[in-house]
Amino acid sequence: MKTCGYPLQVIFSGSSPQLIDKQVTLCRPLESEIVPMDIGSIDASHELDPTGEVDLEDPRAIEQAIHAILSRLYGKDYDSALLSQGLNDLVRAFRGDYPGLLRCDTLYHDLRHALETGLTMTRILDGHVQSLPPGSKDPIDAHHALLGVLLALFHDIGLLRRDTEAAIWGPTLTPIHEERGVDFMTRYLAGTALAPLAELAKLIMSTKLLFKMPETWSTLDQKLASMVASADLLGQLADRYYLEKCRDFLFVEFSAFGLAGTPDSPYPDRETLLAKTPGFFEGIIRERLEQEFHGVYRLLEFHCCGRNPWEEAIWRNLKYLGEVLSSRDFARLRRRPKPFIGETMAN
Repeated sequence: MKTCGYPLQVIFSGSSPQLIDKQVTLCRPLESEIVPMDIGSIDASHELDPTGEVDLEDPRAIEQAIHAILSRLYGKDYDSALLSQGLNDLVRAFRGDYPGLLRCDTLYHDLRHALETGLTMTRILDGHVQSLPPGSKDPIDAHHALLGVLLALFHDIGLLRRDTEAAIWGPTLTPIHEERGVDFMTRYLAGTALAPLAELAKLIMSTKLLFKMPETWSTLDQKLASMVASADLLGQLADRYYLEKCRDFLFVEFSAFGLAGTPDSPYPDRETLLAKTPGFFEGIIRERLEQEFHGVYRLLEFHCCGRNPWEEAIWRNLKYLGEVLSSRDFARLRRRPKPFIGETMAN
């Protein structure tokens, strides 16, 4: 067990989650007990998550990492078989092998992002547990924890076309994909051991950019939704390919529904999209992370014993983007990311 101090703890009290000052002295190491790699090492391994430990394009490695955390936190109370089933179904869906769904044709919102969101959600859950005062009761039980992980993994499932929608392009579904995701996951969960919680598929709506959580949602629902949505944002912004993905993939997806690619659109060209990214982060994303989602991303510091590799990666990306914008040398974005839809998860 490592010893480290923390300035903040996320507290949800009634309907008003807030941050309060608190010193915490104990923090569990990462599940693999590997010391986080230095920035240079992480930077050279573009397929790894921000801790430098897990290959984001290896569904089996993602499953093992999630299982390691959930089994440590909840033991046999969590349904490991359902986690395996969920991940297998997720991969099948993105590959076009799941009944009723067509193969993923979105570039930015690919399987890699879905897997990273699920893993990040699990790490936030671990940070939450480590942040609790000794002897306190955790309001998030094993069933709700697994629910949160599955919603994080499937949060973009609404971008996949149904088998009756072969004539349309997936990115055109962007404005309504969260609602479609809620519909899919409500039906999916109803066929699992989490059927009593199926109506909580609605928490996916928290990932919609301008959605505000209703005050009628319970404290527990708000907490899980904040974790899922924060994991979604962190997974995108901390990705080492983030800047290149904005240029090569997000611009194309935006053009599918009129947000980019025409002179009168917000992003008429790729350079404008990149140039507006810092302001978008400061004006919208940062506010959502800190206010709407009550800073739950800081729980990752409990998981990582004082560090937050996701925050470090985000600022590293933004700093480099600032240098690119200052020099107007967009050729400095040299990486060429490829969409990832995975391989079958054979035993």
